[in-house]
This record gives sequence, structure tokens and C-alpha cells, in this order.
Amino acid sequence: MSLPDYSAQGWKSIVVTLDGPVAIVKLNRTKQRNTFVREMQESISAAYDLFDRDDRVRVVVLTADPAAAAFCAGADLINGWKAVFTEEDEKQGRHTTRDLGGKTSMAIFRCRKITIAAVNGHAVGVGITGLQLPCDFRFVWAGAKLAVPFVRRGIAAEAASSYLLPRLIGHARATALLLTGGTFSPDSPLLQGLYYASLPKREDVFPAALAFAQELAANTSQTSVAWTKGLLWRGADSIEGQHILDSRGIADLTSHSDATEGVQSFMERRETKFKDVLSKDLSDFVPWWSAPDVREIKTKL
Repeated sequence: MSLPDYSAQGWKSIVVTLDGPVAIVKLNRTKQRNTFVREMQESISAAYDLFDRDDRVRVVVLTADPAAAAFCAGADLINGWKAVFTEEDEKQGRHTTRDLGGKTSMAIFRCRKITIAAVNGHAVGVGITGLQLPCDFRFVWAGAKLAVPFVRRGIAAEAASSYLLPRLIGHARATALLLTGGTFSPDSPLLQGLYYASLPKREDVFPAALAFAQELAANTSQTSVAWTKGLLWRGADSIEGQHILDSRGIADLTSHSDATEGVQSFMERRETKFKDVLSKDLSDFVPWWSAPDVREIKTKL
């Protein structure tokens, strides 16, 4: 299989580059405060699908230009809510419509590589729910204004945020954020634990996230990361069921070279050189879960 050329994908709302094993996604609607549009959703979803299958990529960092007015100022509402729906949506009926933010969340969430959001500006709505919550780690500018104002706009919480947010920070705090629709700073008690690091200068957020990404890319096993993410988010509903799953993970992973290398490098006090990749070395047991089919089902010509 030929490796993807990320500079030749024709994406307009994002720019993707590779820094060794780290893929960098930069939002590219700076003059529009990086507001979220359909093309951005389609581009981000396509990019993370490629990252998931590209063995060169071990970590992904999503960020924006620190000089931009916002990391992402939410959905582009210049034409109201009409931009959310296509003519095909209107023809087929609202029961077939799928939220654009949710499509983005699922694309990032399903990526089996480590994902990081470097939030170097203000973030509203989908700029939090779709671009931050599905990531594994979040770095933030301490001066950022953060809001999920859906109840103040007359709509429902989107981008699967009502699923992700309670699991990340607890039901009570998620309720407070989503039902008040208020604006908060990263140091708010309601956001405690959501961000891995808070940086005082917005221009320092991406470099800190990138350094973290490079360290993880150099020292973590691609297959072990995929297994661990699955256990965290797709685990069983009992301790016994989880025991069965993680036992299978131990059995499968110890039969591959990364487990041997992890022990040898530790014993020899040297840098680890993991070589296993998802395309060749991930067990057929993964995925062990079944997910609902969320594709739009057309019933009209």
C-alpha cells in the first residue's frame, strides 16, 4: 500500500504535516476565527482515518495558529443553522441527519494512535466538544475562554459531548457545564482534570504539546497503545469481564517483539526501539466490541 501524501489531499480548512512519527494538524481558517464548517469536518475525519492506518504515525497533535483570534470559535453561524443541513438531509428527513461535530468526535475517538489537542486560544462549542474531548490529552493556554453554550443557543449538546464529558470529569461537573452554558477559564474547578497541562503563554502551548508527543512517540508501543485505549473506552461492564479482556491483551502482546524489547531495553538501561505496527502486529481479537452503524440510511431517491 502506498503511503499517504498529506500535502496532496486538497484539504483547505486544515494543514497536515509530519514531524517524524508525529502528525501535526493545524486549523487553517485563521481569518474566520477557525469557525467550524462542513469542509473542516470532512477534512479532519479523513485525516484521522489516515493517521489510524498509517504506521508512520504514532501521535497526532491538533492545534491552531497562536496568532489566531481563537483556537476554534465554534460552528460558523453566519447563515444560521441552515449550513448544518444539506439538501439531501432535507429530502431524506431529519432522522437521517448526523451531527457534523459528532462525525469529527468519532473520527478522532476511533483513531488508535495517541491524540493530543494543543488549545492555544479561546474555544467555543464544537471547538471543545468535537476537537478536544475525543483526544487522549489536552494542553491549554491558561488565558483561554472556554464555553459550551448550547442551552443558550436553543440546541442540544452535540459532538457526543454528553457521552464523553461525564466520563472525563464526572457527571455533576458535566451537568454544570452543559446546563449553564457559561464561559469558564481552564482553572475553573468544573474543568479540574480535563487538561493535562495549562501554559501561561499561548505561544508555548503547541511546543509543549509537541515535545510531549515526541517523547510518547519514542517510548510507547503502537500496539500497546491501541490495546490500552480499547480497554479504557471499550471495556466490559464488570471487573470479571475486564479481567478477561486485559488477560487476553497480555497474552497477545507478550507474543510480539515490542514486549520483548520493552523488557530488554529496561534491563539494559537503554532507549527503547519499538517496531511493532498496527497493520501487521495487532491481534485479530481487536476490535472485540461491536458499535452501532451510524451511517445515514437513505430511503428516498
